[in-house]
Amino acid sequence: METKNLAKNLKNLRATRGMSQEYLADESRVSLRTIQRIENNESEPTGETIKRIAIALDVELSELIGPNSVRETIDLKATIIFLKKQLSKTNEKSEIKTFEKFIKLLQKLKEKDLSTEQMEGIESYLRYLELEKIPSFSNEIYKKKLAKFKKYLKNNLGFVPENIYTTWIASFAIAFATAFSVQSGIDTSIKIGVISIAFLLIGIGIFLDIRMKRQERSFSF
Repeated sequence: METKNLAKNLKNLRATRGMSQEYLADESRVSLRTIQRIENNESEPTGETIKRIAIALDVELSELIGPNSVRETIDLKATIIFLKKQLSKTNEKSEIKTFEKFIKLLQKLKEKDLSTEQMEGIESYLRYLELEKIPSFSNEIYKKKLAKFKKYLKNNLGFVPENIYTTWIASFAIAFATAFSVQSGIDTSIKIGVISIAFLLIGIGIFLDIRMKRQERSFSF
């Protein structure tokens, strides 16, 4: 978003309502320092922060941000709505598939108990992707943006696909144990030992996946 517009509008609206920065901070449940930084054009706030300020000022988001700088992908909820609108405009199977994947991923994130830091990171990256600037319809660009977003979730926020460790370890362990067990001339007790180790490794994979799930770090990509 244009933070210069936001800074100017916030100052004007706050002055019009006779609110001090301290009073607005209390009413919006946004820190005083954040209010000051926004008005000084020193930071780009999250969608949640802007919504809280707009509610405290009793104005629409568009009035606070500025009619020429409204971002349709300002936060997670808005991005889901934007992608659903794009989905409704196309009949192309490839485009429908891409939008559905993107929407499903964002909805799963919305349902998770994300920390404030995680949510801020996700919403900041969604704004960085600038999905609303993609020409309609550029399916390949949307696919690239989706791939970049998945990469961000994995590399920056530590999210992993569901059952990734079980799947990876099982595929290796079963293939190795099967190949080993069909070999002739190997003692049966050794074969049993190898198979037992394979099952042990699979158990470790299941344990790691359960741990990821408990930490709210795994879901279907």
